[in-house]
Amino acid sequence: MQILILYTGYLLRSRGTPERIIQIADGLAGLGARVKLSGGFWHHLKDLHPNLQVINMPNRLLKLRRFFGWIVKLIAGGLSQKYDVVQIVSFPFTRTLVLLLLLRPVSKRSIIVFHDRWFTEDPRKSIGGRFQLFIQRLLLKLCRASITVGQIYKDWYEELHGAVARDRMVVIPNGVPELDIQEDVDNSALRNRYGLEPDAFIALFFGTMDFKPNLEAAKYLYKISHSISKEFKKTTGRRLIFVVAGRGSKALLPKTDWYRPLGFVEKLGDLFALPDTIVLPHLPNLGGTHVKTIYSFQSGKPVVATENAVRGMPHVYPQKHFLLFGSDDPTTLLKALIELLRSSELKRRLVNNAQRYAQKYTWTNIAALHMKLYEKLESIQTND
Repeated sequence: MQILILYTGYLLRSRGTPERIIQIADGLAGLGARVKLSGGFWHHLKDLHPNLQVINMPNRLLKLRRFFGWIVKLIAGGLSQKYDVVQIVSFPFTRTLVLLLLLRPVSKRSIIVFHDRWFTEDPRKSIGGRFQLFIQRLLLKLCRASITVGQIYKDWYEELHGAVARDRMVVIPNGVPELDIQEDVDNSALRNRYGLEPDAFIALFFGTMDFKPNLEAAKYLYKISHSISKEFKKTTGRRLIFVVAGRGSKALLPKTDWYRPLGFVEKLGDLFALPDTIVLPHLPNLGGTHVKTIYSFQSGKPVVATENAVRGMPHVYPQKHFLLFGSDDPTTLLKALIELLRSSELKRRLVNNAQRYAQKYTWTNIAALHMKLYEKLESIQTND
C-alpha cells in the first residue's frame, strides 16, 4: 500500500499535532506500507523507518513556482502506481480542496483529518462562516472518510453537517510511544543538572510555548504559583516548585524560586524522571485533545489536570486516572498536590490505572487503526 500524508505545518517532535503525524506515518511504514510524508521541517528527522520518505513542503505556498515544484514531486510519486490513500491534515479548507483536485488523478481515495473543532465561534452565525461550512461539507463528500481525535469533535461536526459527518467520520485517538519507564529512580543528579533542589516537591507542566493554549496554561500556572507554593510549604513543610518544560519556555516565561522554566528537554525519560507529579492546567478553549495528556499518563507520575486537559479522551475518570482541579479555584490544585504528597496509595493507584490506559493507545496500535480504516475503504471500493 502506498500512502501520502500532507501536513500544513512544521514536522517537529516538540509539538503535539506534528508528533502525532510523524508517529502515525512511521508506524504505517513499520506495518509494511510505503509512506510519503510532506510538511515543513527545520532539521532532519531521526530514526525513521526505511519505508518512510519525507518530502519538504515550501514554507510559502503562495509563491507559485515553489508550490508547483512541490506539487510536481507529489504527483510524480503517484504516476507509476497510484497512491492508495492521500491523507490531508490541518490545511485550510480551500487549500485542501485544491490539493484534493490536483492529486485526484494519482490517488485512489482521500481522507481529511480534523484535530479540533476548527472554528473559534459558531460558523452558522456569519456569512464567512457559512461559506467555510459549505467548503467543509464539500470536502467531507469528496473524501472517502475523515478522521478526528475525539468523539466530542465528531459530535460537533455531526451537528454542523448531519449524516455526511456521522457516516464518514471516524474517531482515532492520540497515542504514546513505547517507553521503558523507570520508576522510583534516584533523580538527584538529574535535578542538579537542571538547577532543581533534590528534596523539593516538583510539579511539572510541559509543552511547546508557541502553541497558544500551552502558553496561556503556563502563564496561569505562574499567576497562582506563589500563593500555592507558600501554602504548600506552610501545610506540609516541603518546598513546592512548579517546573515548565518546552520549546520557548525560557524565553517567554519568568523565573522565580517557586516557578522554573527549563526550556526544551529532549529525552522524554529525563523529562518524566524530574517531577513528583505532572500538572496540566489547560484553560477552557476550542482546541483539540492534548497529546501531552496521554504522554503524562504513561510517565509513571500521578497527573493533576483540569477538565479541559482530558477533554475528548474516552473512558478517562477523575480519582481513577488523574486528580481533577478547577482553574477557577486554585485551592483545588493545592488540595490535590497535598493529597499526593501524603498518600502513596493514591499515587500508586493513579499511576497504575493511567499507565494501563496509555498502554492501549501506543502509536503502533494507533497506526494499526489507520491501516484498518484504509483496508476497509479499499474493500468497500472493490465491492462497489
